Amino acid sequence: MVSALALTFGAYLLILIAIGLYFFLTTETERLSDYLLAGRDVGTWPIAVSEVSSVASGWTFFAWVGVGFTIGLGGLWFSLTMVLLVILMYRYVASPFRRRSEELDSLTVVDHLSRAFADERLGPAIRLVSTVAIVLFMTSYIGAQIIAAGQAMDTGLGIDYANAIVLGGLAVGLYTVLGGFNASVWTDFFQGILIFVAVVSLPVLAILEVGGWSQFLVEANAASPDLLSLSAGEAGRGLALFALAYVTFAFGTIGQPHSLMRFQAIRSERLVSAASVIAVTFQTLRLVVPLFIGIAGRVLYEDVGNPENVAMVMLVDLFPAAVAGILLAAIVSAILSTSDSMLIVTSSDVTRFYEAYVDPDASEARLIVLGRVVVASVALLGIALAWLQPGTIFEIIEFAYVGMGVTFGLPLLFLLFWERTTAEAVFAGVTVGLAGSIVNLYVPPFSNYFPILVWPVTVGAILLVGYATFDERRTTTAATAD
Repeated sequence: MVSALALTFGAYLLILIAIGLYFFLTTETERLSDYLLAGRDVGTWPIAVSEVSSVASGWTFFAWVGVGFTIGLGGLWFSLTMVLLVILMYRYVASPFRRRSEELDSLTVVDHLSRAFADERLGPAIRLVSTVAIVLFMTSYIGAQIIAAGQAMDTGLGIDYANAIVLGGLAVGLYTVLGGFNASVWTDFFQGILIFVAVVSLPVLAILEVGGWSQFLVEANAASPDLLSLSAGEAGRGLALFALAYVTFAFGTIGQPHSLMRFQAIRSERLVSAASVIAVTFQTLRLVVPLFIGIAGRVLYEDVGNPENVAMVMLVDLFPAAVAGILLAAIVSAILSTSDSMLIVTSSDVTRFYEAYVDPDASEARLIVLGRVVVASVALLGIALAWLQPGTIFEIIEFAYVGMGVTFGLPLLFLLFWERTTAEAVFAGVTVGLAGSIVNLYVPPFSNYFPILVWPVTVGAILLVGYATFDERRTTTAATAD
């Protein structure tokens, strides 16, 4: 069975690399925006499906299945909040962000925040702090994806974990280096379809294995009555903190650079509405169904050592080898689809920093080469982090997801919708967001309340600094005009 799995999976990896090679050979990459944003000319379906795929990641089939195994439907506090936020992002953020991004010629959210204040004294500082934050959070996130890929290939294919993380990291690095954003979008689109198949088929077969829906409910309740409850066994203050932690975790949705990049790359604002329907449908499936996969795993296995691996165990046990190989490819595709997008974002921001402050006269060709070097370098850093395994997939992604949401998402929303947002306010937002995420996670007693505290602190910093500097800025501008 392992050989059939390995053959199917190997063929899948070759397809991904072939997609990257195709765009490398056929796409005219004359400008940095061609490599990093596909010339802002991506259509509805590729944008919507790849946007979901880019955040599906090892989170969906590992961390979130593990949550379903451990606490069951209590995870819906996160899922429902995130679905609502995705709707709001498409409805209110996508169009103005796309429009303003083209005006500023910004390629990422970091690029956007700094270019909005390029002529002000804090413009360089905003870019510097934001670039440091993007490298920190993205490298952590990519490392988590490679850990998930390694665990998938270890459990599903019997490949040694150390070899698996090298194989997965090199594969995603190679096709992203070759094809840039085009390769990222189209591999994500292809992978998104496979993810949909896996998300739908795995829980159906698992529940049938238990004995059908009614028997599944009986068995789940017998395993633990809390699995089918939103409270996850908590009550009073404990329930409030439990729910608030998951809700504020979901708030990170507003600042995921790899998702926001899709808004910048879509061909036209007119496509946003149709893309939103596709994206919300896929997001709902990938946020809710894995919880049921985890609960079914709890019923079938009771104890699998690492709950984050239960989907892999079910896949190997319940499917014929050929089908299991395809679905394993689908699950690893969820992991790689996030990794490639994050590599592109990190490459974009480091390259833009180099262009702005190291070598302003650098040619487009040199910048594209640098972009590819950064992709390869960060992929290697991700492999190194996966080797060290500093935490569970859930813990690493939670830190990176919240950190990017508060550090980039809050300043972006204020910039788009609050007229008092000054350069000083944005600088305060990215600085407090970065520092606050680290303090809220690692410094007692604040670490007991991660990720709840960092949000009000960062919002407060932006509001206070915005109010304090807006009038002075307006007065200065008026005086200069006179």
